[in-house]
Amino acid sequence: MPEGIDENMTILKTNDGRMLTPPKTLEPILKSAFSAFYKMIGHIRFFYTADEIWDGKAELIYEANGKELAAVTIDNGFFNICIANNNFKVTEDASLDAVYKALKNTATSNQRRPQEQLDANLDEYPSGIRCDLCLGNKLFLEKGFVNNQHFDIMCRHAYGDEKGWDDTVGDNKGGWCNGRQGCYEKTLPCLEEKGFKNCLECGEYHTCGNCGVGHEPSECNLGLTAEEITNLIIPYCEIERLDLMGEERR
Repeated sequence: MPEGIDENMTILKTNDGRMLTPPKTLEPILKSAFSAFYKMIGHIRFFYTADEIWDGKAELIYEANGKELAAVTIDNGFFNICIANNNFKVTEDASLDAVYKALKNTATSNQRRPQEQLDANLDEYPSGIRCDLCLGNKLFLEKGFVNNQHFDIMCRHAYGDEKGWDDTVGDNKGGWCNGRQGCYEKTLPCLEEKGFKNCLECGEYHTCGNCGVGHEPSECNLGLTAEEITNLIIPYCEIERLDLMGEERR
């Protein structure tokens, strides 16, 4: 374990033996490189479908469909990432462009996240949040697509005790969202006041605080499965989704 990582740092152990760790726990060891590490996690989670194999100390492997997508090693003030035998030492955000390019050039089609999960019909989902992909949507329970206990377990793995939804969403006592809950409470009134149809048209979604629920794809524990990332992170990547859609329209 690199010097600086607390051996007693918060680690959630799952029934299948995985060790899950909040990424921000690694900030003391990564120091100024933590910003790049945090952004890289979010990028890989959003654009690629991969299991995170985390040793609970300093090694993180992204594996998709039985093949390694990337291997990350954390050290004092930097991290190394290996992509298809190309090694990158990352100390700052500026180094990420080469990392993202290497990922894009080497990932196979079945390692890339389906475009259907990256886009949104902004007439239906003006904030970019995909309510139709959210397992907290009451429709999933009514149609029998998901067991609410399984949803609670996955949610706890992703967000930990602090953001576990078992008391508000998965208790089957009326806490399930009826769809577009965040939009009705904040986004739609905000757009109506400003005179825009959606948050992309407005363009202030990075800072206004009224766009969706405000989850970041990097904030969830390291060591998640591809299934957990797809079900518990991807629906709420409104900023990343709007950024991508904005780039595609230019």
